[in-house]
Amino acid sequence: MKSPNKFPRWQALLLLSICLVAAFAPRLPLADYSSMQVSQQLVPPQFTSSPFLGTDAQGRDMLSRLIYGARISLSVGIFGTLVALLIGVPFGAVAGLGSPRRDGLMMRLADALESIPMVVFILFMLSVLQEYRIELASIGFGRLQLFFIAIGILFWLPTARVVRAECLGIKKKAFVDAAHSQGMSSLHIFKHHILPQLWPAIGSMLIITLPRVILMEAFLSFLGLGVEAPAVSWGRLASDGMATLNPLVDAAWLLYLPSIALVGCLLLFQRLASWARDYVNLNT
Repeated sequence: MKSPNKFPRWQALLLLSICLVAAFAPRLPLADYSSMQVSQQLVPPQFTSSPFLGTDAQGRDMLSRLIYGARISLSVGIFGTLVALLIGVPFGAVAGLGSPRRDGLMMRLADALESIPMVVFILFMLSVLQEYRIELASIGFGRLQLFFIAIGILFWLPTARVVRAECLGIKKKAFVDAAHSQGMSSLHIFKHHILPQLWPAIGSMLIITLPRVILMEAFLSFLGLGVEAPAVSWGRLASDGMATLNPLVDAAWLLYLPSIALVGCLLLFQRLASWARDYVNLNT
């Protein structure tokens, strides 16, 4: 068997470092990302002295805002991906392991949902969740958490299709027939015989979906439909930077700094996703 691509160790370490810096941002000696200083407005990046990456139009430190923006962007990516998996894996398994009629009905439903434009779908989900915002707020779900859920719901369909395809192949194998012949329940067979076979595909979809969720959050926040002030994300920072640009103000760093951070992080995730996809393809 052909050996899989070499694990991208350095890319993984760099990505892990970004995640750790974002996770422990409150413990780092950073300036307050929301503190406004009129005397420090639009200071360009210094690189060797504070403010290292400059300030924005309100005098807020861009290094702090980038790091705290990473917290939101990565959190949306992680929790949105988990929501997508929690919906997509059961849906795909039920469709793939069920009768042909059930499979057909469920996949027609998936086709119908997939035909809805993404922006329209996310706006619909946010409006529905907003209707129950008071009830959800009572259990700790604010607008940001609702956004996590809504964007995760947007990405469950590809996961469901992959899991369904895997289940269609696995259920025809001899060990599944042998388990049925021994009188094992369908739940027992799924838990002990089918689910272990699905983990590589699920892990691959996790790595593939995560950068897509991050990019969608950035796109929606850039349009003003996602993260709202005072919270910051890379998409929100890029949107603020674009709004600041004009012929009289040379503050391009407000746009290119969050853009570079976003693109760099997505490229790292894409390299891991490419390795995971090749690994699964070569071991199935």
